[in-house]
Amino acid sequence: MDTRTGNGHKADIAGYEAFVEALQSALNHLNDPAFQAAPALCQRLGITPDLPDWGEPLRQAIHRLQPPPSAPARSRGHRLYQVLLQRYIHDETQETTAEQLHITARHLRREQSDAVQALARLLWERPALSETTNDEWSAQLRQELTTLQRGAPSITTDAGETIQRVVELLAPVLAKTGASLTVGELSPGLAVALQATGLRQLLVRAITEWGRHLSAGSITLHARRAGEQVHIHLTGSPAPIEHLPADPLLQEMLTQFGGRLAVEQTDSATHLSLGLDAASPIRVLVVDDNEDLHHFYRRFVANTPYQILSLTDGGALLESLEELRPDVVVLDVMLPTADGWELLTQLRQHPLGRRLPVLVCSVIQEEELARALGASGYIRKPVGRSSLLQALNDAINS
Repeated sequence: MDTRTGNGHKADIAGYEAFVEALQSALNHLNDPAFQAAPALCQRLGITPDLPDWGEPLRQAIHRLQPPPSAPARSRGHRLYQVLLQRYIHDETQETTAEQLHITARHLRREQSDAVQALARLLWERPALSETTNDEWSAQLRQELTTLQRGAPSITTDAGETIQRVVELLAPVLAKTGASLTVGELSPGLAVALQATGLRQLLVRAITEWGRHLSAGSITLHARRAGEQVHIHLTGSPAPIEHLPADPLLQEMLTQFGGRLAVEQTDSATHLSLGLDAASPIRVLVVDDNEDLHHFYRRFVANTPYQILSLTDGGALLESLEELRPDVVVLDVMLPTADGWELLTQLRQHPLGRRLPVLVCSVIQEEELARALGASGYIRKPVGRSSLLQALNDAINS
């Protein structure tokens, strides 16, 4: 391979191959804040090896591979970006990623190798991040944070679950300094209108910046919902600092994600409060005479932003729209009390159904007909959890 640096000189092939190995290792440990990336990779990312949230610049690099909106959804670049997104940022298994991309596991392994090579070339051929100006860095960061929020399958996250994962990741790191990190009370209903990676990085950044000032002591996280906001409280004791140091990355994330940060000092502790917009449930109206399927769908959407509304009588669909006000409809076409194809046509003529995403779900394979009649997507029975959630995500975000 004729690998070259950005200034056109031929690169050291052996050095490049070692760089690819270091990159692959870092990707495999992307969600491990205790991992120390190789110096060559850190140089390209513009970070120091001991940075607690070292993975964020690598996530940003992955998002730089996202094709522009004008690129075809089935393009090669889009496929490679999705592989990196699902495997490393969303931390999905190879099997789950292959299923989501509708390819075999063997094909995915080839695509994954190509995707890592594409990311390696991006990093190898560009200047180190430290060589950019502050203005360039800020503009690039804003763009990548926007891409991060837009590129997720769903923009709703369970804050309680994310807090648990962040504490599991960072507790061993803080323990090395003699400090502890624990989870306090997490009230129910903690869904926030923010993509999971964004929320995780907000918490990681705030905790690690704060934790640097704790030679001993503890940080405890609590969270509750208050009206239209979810408040995440961090209590540090003994009081580590009165104010968090100015941190451009943390401030940029707060600005982009609509977060609000407040710090209060008492005699024995520092209280940090992070306010985020609470997310409303996405109402999914399932029209199917099989009551068992409604039960399965409720299990499938557990711990997701989706809420299942059930209707077993297809003939009551149109008159139910005003009362139920669904955000998306999952419609079976083989109904005993109504013809599903006719219902789909009537929905598209109804004022409340004209722009409503409708997913046709049937054992018969008539996707072309469904889309011709105005369906937003098609799900073949029997329905699996991943296929249902993927179809719902696509319908809501299209």
